[in-house]
Amino acid sequence: MSRIRVLSYNVRYDNRHDGHDAWHARRDGVASVVRFHRPDVVAFQEPLPGQRADLRERLPEYDLLGRGRKRDDDGEGCPIGVRTDRWRVVENGTFWLSETPTEPSTDWDAAHPRIATWVRIRPRERVDGPTAPADSSLLVVNTHFDHVSARARRESARLLRERIPELAAASGAGRSGDPVDDSAGDSIDGAERVPRVLVGDFNCTPGSDPHRILTGKRPEAADGPDGGANGDPDDGEIGATVGGSTVDTENALRDAAATADVRHGPRTSLTDFSRLIDGRRIDHVLVSPDVDAEAFATLADRDDRGRYPSDHLPVFARLRL
Repeated sequence: MSRIRVLSYNVRYDNRHDGHDAWHARRDGVASVVRFHRPDVVAFQEPLPGQRADLRERLPEYDLLGRGRKRDDDGEGCPIGVRTDRWRVVENGTFWLSETPTEPSTDWDAAHPRIATWVRIRPRERVDGPTAPADSSLLVVNTHFDHVSARARRESARLLRERIPELAAASGAGRSGDPVDDSAGDSIDGAERVPRVLVGDFNCTPGSDPHRILTGKRPEAADGPDGGANGDPDDGEIGATVGGSTVDTENALRDAAATADVRHGPRTSLTDFSRLIDGRRIDHVLVSPDVDAEAFATLADRDDRGRYPSDHLPVFARLRL
């Protein structure tokens, strides 16, 4: 049995109009949050290339993996940092949330290209407690859904429902996250799957259509705006056809915030750098059924200026595999 601590943090892109909350004033605070809470895996959203360089410099204990969303590796990224003293990276890659996920692309009326970065990791000789099995591994996927298009958020959720099981079943997935050929014996519907963790900024709250697609609940509508923004109604798990595609329950994920034994911190993840914006938990940790959430927290740490280091709060989960 292994335990792993996962932190997801939208650090806000380096915006020259942010004044006293510009990146150069926040970067040490962002890194301090990570160093203090010491997650095994940290997933960032929105950092530009210069910000990724700053994070690598300030967090040398992490192997920071991932690329920018533009064709030349520029633009915002969804990098994943892995603590090298506790875990080793087996494979990693990035794909686009679009109809052509293997190449830089934008679809479904999204305002920008959107990506998902993934890593498959295995524990070093020891993690918490007993030595973990040598062949045990974990898939972590980090993403950032579009902030404008409700359709793009729904279709991105559907794409992830398809791609994550493929990646979880593969022992040799391509670096770009290409679809897996399971003819060599890997099965996407058998016991070969590894545990899965999906984190990121979904730009929607529990109960919204993308969240319900990922967790195997019936979306409110196929073509309307995201539903359920202020709650998490439970319509039960389904195998329903929505918008011409089947939402299967076998690949459903669970919201760690809803299933954790212990929950801590605000019930929102948005700030204006000085105050919390109520009722907007749009940053999530979702896990496969074979992963237990021991604790979930929204971290309301302030930096030495007395301000939040980002316009998002990081979300943190302590998981047991």
